[in-house]
Amino acid sequence: MENNKINEILEFCKTPRSRSEIQDYIGIKSRRYFREKILNPLIKGGLLKLTIPDKPTSPKQKYYSNRK
Repeated sequence: MENNKINEILEFCKTPRSRSEIQDYIGIKSRRYFREKILNPLIKGGLLKLTIPDKPTSPKQKYYSNRK
């Protein structure tokens, strides 16, 4: 995934956003592809944080970037 897409997502996630909001924002239709190739690597890399870290699959889960 190219860096400017990552930067766009991190910028967009300064406000906590749901998976579907992020997915719509970057225009990816496949939920599975988005989770496996984009969301999980960003979380593992510490670039995105979870608002409910003890319940990663919660329907109320949102993701945020603590980038300044």
